[in-house]
Amino acid sequence: MIQMKDKEKQEKNKNILDQNFKSLIHRASILSWLLHGCIDELKDKTIDEIKQGLDICADGISVKGRETELISEANGPVIMDNVFDVRVTGTDETLSVIIDVEAQNESNPGYPLGKRAEYYIARLVADQKGKEFRKSDYGKLKKTYSIWLMMDPCEGNRNTVVKYRMASTSIGNPREVEDLDTMNIIFLNLGGEYGDEVPEELGFMTALFSSGLSEKYRRSILKDKYNIPTDEYPKQELESMGVFYEDTKSRFLREGRAEGEIQGEIKGVIKGKIEAVISLIEKEGYSLEKAVNVVADESEKDAIIEGVKLKLSADRLN
Repeated sequence: MIQMKDKEKQEKNKNILDQNFKSLIHRASILSWLLHGCIDELKDKTIDEIKQGLDICADGISVKGRETELISEANGPVIMDNVFDVRVTGTDETLSVIIDVEAQNESNPGYPLGKRAEYYIARLVADQKGKEFRKSDYGKLKKTYSIWLMMDPCEGNRNTVVKYRMASTSIGNPREVEDLDTMNIIFLNLGGEYGDEVPEELGFMTALFSSGLSEKYRRSILKDKYNIPTDEYPKQELESMGVFYEDTKSRFLREGRAEGEIQGEIKGVIKGKIEAVISLIEKEGYSLEKAVNVVADESEKDAIIEGVKLKLSADRLN
């Protein structure tokens, strides 16, 4: 029964994470910066020019996505997270872009992510027949991108970008080799700290998601460097995805563990979590209940709540 509840809780948390990420990535300013960093056809475009190629809703903020469930009689349905049609301004070209950024937190989920990306992009290409072209008019096949945002890759992959596309090899000396560039897969490996050494392609997404930034500093970077309007700053989504608290939580857990080596590992960890909860309350404006849910395991909550109350009472008396 306990295992079932834990699985239900994990699934609920994943759904919340996915919904908040979808809300965030559908914001025109955020999507435009992601596309600018990833897609060669858009690198020399301004953010405003990229926005002009998006199907923006009447609110002027969110972008309409395409139907994400692809149906095939032969292969059955497949559901993707976020699919957009992106027009390249100044040309007649339209790109099909899968932002398959389900905020992948697991770099090794039990199957090869690269193969999953290949399957998704193959389905998106196959889905064009009967919609973008008919019969043998393959020249109308649109270029496709599958972008995977890796939130917590292995340490050696952090702050890196890996791109895949079809490449030709020749035997003999063919007069002409066709460039087959329809299918493109990009893995953006985050997880590193924001700074000058971050590749340009990752700069915006690192500023958005890095847990090493205070909310005030993150807000100022997005506003001053990336011109994200105040009304488009995604505080609620970032908060729900846990971006604000992770660095504070990790720092206090490290301190708690260091003291735990002297006073006992469990006491040290609990103390670290108490301090993390207090920090979220005082610096980020979290309620006690919300902060405890963020930091603590179910079995620790009562002890941590009691510890927080005692600590806050003692501080007030002092």
